[in-house]
Amino acid sequence: MEDKEKIIEILKRVKDPETGVDIITLGLLYGFTIDENITEIWVDFQSSTPICYFCKTIAWSIIEKISNNIVKELEKEGYKNVKVVEALNPSICYKSST
Repeated sequence: MEDKEKIIEILKRVKDPETGVDIITLGLLYGFTIDENITEIWVDFQSSTPICYFCKTIAWSIIEKISNNIVKELEKEGYKNVKVVEALNPSICYKSST
């Protein structure tokens, strides 16, 4: 299996903790790069929560769980130096195994 297909199949195992739907079906995956040094996953978590501290805290908790699961699933399959970043602002790193 080609790396691109393998990554997509692995990421289908990562579920949104609220809906139980995988991140591929939800359209959260924006893209990824793989080389011998790093596996970088670009996700797009669009904020749909109202402007309230409690809602933002819940949203951040979900983003954190999803990001942690992305790293965990890819590391189980042998990918090293996994990094999950915001697709529209790559300076925002949600989770990194490095």
